[in-house]
This record gives sequence, C-alpha cells and structure tokens, in this order.
Amino acid sequence: MEYFLQGFDFQIWSIVEEGDLLATNEKVKWTEYDKRKISLNCKAKSILCYALSKKEFNRVSACKSAMEMWEKLRITYEGTDKVKETRIDILVT
Repeated sequence: MEYFLQGFDFQIWSIVEEGDLLATNEKVKWTEYDKRKISLNCKAKSILCYALSKKEFNRVSACKSAMEMWEKLRITYEGTDKVKETRIDILVT
C-alpha cells in the first residue's frame, strides 16, 4: 500500500503514517498551498476507501483522518503489540 499511495503523490503516504496536513489559515483565507494540503488529506482517505471491501469500509468510515483509518485497519489485521507477542510465544514454544 505504501508504494501504491506514493505513486499518486509522495506526501499521501506521509499523511497516512503521520496524520493530516493542516491549513494555517481560516478557510476564507486559504492559499493554493493550503488547498493542496486539504486536497491531499482527502485523497489519502479516498484512496484507502477505494481499496476496501464494504465490510472493511464500514469499520473505518467514521474515522476522521487517513492515519486513524490506517491504524484501525492495522490493529484489525495485525493486532496489538500484545497480540503479536502472544503469537510469537505460541510459535516458539
């Protein structure tokens, strides 16, 4: 997914990993740069949604940011650190 998102725009993967880009002005005073930031945030969420099944989409549709969506999907499919440790313990013993 990382390379797929970077293929659209390199900053999109950063938005997923680090959080939304923020506009520095109020909406009526947005510059072209502010509009680009907001557009990239929306693109990140849209691309993630396009890649999901209906069930997965329903799981993350209430999320406010691409980063929040990604984290929810990561925990759903990879589990928390505690779950990972338990899986490793089971495999090792």
